[in-house]
Amino acid sequence: MSIDAATRRFLVRMAAIVGCCSLLLTASFVGVLAIVSGNVGDLGTRIPAYLIVMAVAFVVTVVALERNEIDGRLILMTTVVISGVTFLLSLLAVEGVYYTIRSPAAVFNTQLVYYMLSAGLVATGLGYWSLNHWREFTGRVNRRRR
Repeated sequence: MSIDAATRRFLVRMAAIVGCCSLLLTASFVGVLAIVSGNVGDLGTRIPAYLIVMAVAFVVTVVALERNEIDGRLILMTTVVISGVTFLLSLLAVEGVYYTIRSPAAVFNTQLVYYMLSAGLVATGLGYWSLNHWREFTGRVNRRRR
């Protein structure tokens, strides 16, 4: 059974997206563990960097959505949600990586990393599904700005 070039490119692109998102979410789950266990070090000094990442996501999202001629309120609500999620994920993922570097035994010597990776894969699948079906739940199937 041969796979044509377009299908192969799609599969490679999807594998890369799923892999990256799953690693990001796994690091975020480890970050939650680090915060809950109190092993975040000097978190306050890194908050400004997370805020810059959030601000960049805010601007990029506004510009990208504005080009699609979507209703202004929907653009603002979507932008706030995306930038907030960006802040949270960047904070948790970086803290998870720091925790893994500082305490690798706590992450790798247990089966914890397998549970976190599994949760990251499931969350990636749910996120992908949500991005493809969010209009069904918001009632905004074909609404455009007037």
